[in-house]
Amino acid sequence: MNNATTSDVARLAEVSTATVSRTLNTPNLVRPEVRERVEAAIEKLGFIPNDSARALRQNKTRLIGVVVPTLSYALYAEFYQKLQEALARHGFFALLATSEYDLHVEAEQAIRLIRQGAQGLVLVGKVREKRLSDFLAASRVPTVNTYVVDPTDNTNNVGFDNVKAIESAVDHLIALGHRRIAMLSGITTRRNDRALARRRGYEATMQRNGLETEGWVEEAPYTIAGGRSALRSMLDRALEPTALVCGSDMLAIGALQECKTRSINVPKDLSIMGFDDLEIAAHLDPPLSTVEVPSKEMGITAAECIVGLCLGTELPSRTVFETGLVIRSTTAPPRAPSR
Repeated sequence: MNNATTSDVARLAEVSTATVSRTLNTPNLVRPEVRERVEAAIEKLGFIPNDSARALRQNKTRLIGVVVPTLSYALYAEFYQKLQEALARHGFFALLATSEYDLHVEAEQAIRLIRQGAQGLVLVGKVREKRLSDFLAASRVPTVNTYVVDPTDNTNNVGFDNVKAIESAVDHLIALGHRRIAMLSGITTRRNDRALARRRGYEATMQRNGLETEGWVEEAPYTIAGGRSALRSMLDRALEPTALVCGSDMLAIGALQECKTRSINVPKDLSIMGFDDLEIAAHLDPPLSTVEVPSKEMGITAAECIVGLCLGTELPSRTVFETGLVIRSTTAPPRAPSR
């Protein structure tokens, strides 16, 4: 844990220690330009206020900050539930925040959780806003990244290979005989590293098999409405895919709804692959073929990892989970061309 003091912050920000205290306790009474200097110094030094810092050094808070993109998506709710249960078994408790897939909000929430006494952090993905990365490096707060695996570093990762997972879905469609395979992807421009990895995995697999990808990808939020809108846009451009691979089950459900509206038979006219294997996937009409993601197991393992790091009983580690195909009724060989 970092041992930066109020005096260190004051010296770097070129203010008095009293001004640092006011910035922490009554920021509305501090001039904006002064407050910005103090806050910048706090983040650069990874400074944690005295009461929280003392408790953290003595491992007394037993609070773990958890920031997930959203709780409106069942996958993250399952992950959090299992993580929380596993933490409780060790006498630790979770402080939860959501980022809505916004890295700036994630940074705000994570730093606030630490200042409120969180002893460690569990985050989703590995791409961070720079100020959060700098703060975590300076404060040396134990952190576990989930839903990703990065073999190039020694940070704590609990996740799966998103590229490999989507490749298995595309390979399945190719094995069925599909050649015109489109993708409904999550929004990659928001620096969502999971969505970007899945899109790259799709493109790499298609190109490896000599298949076209240019113009065959639509990006949308991970919602049913997003899936409907993305497929509608694709079909309105007169694209005629025989198969669709989706970056999430919610996108796939939206695509199924759009197909029903347009009287497109799934899977005879269009095969659809989801991603996540949400509980609802098996109960759709037709039941959704998808990629199973071990969200519950990741939650449990992330809890075990962060507790070990906070107690000093575990070294930085990487846990890689396997995903699997769940083939139901939305994928089939493409319809034979009419003679």
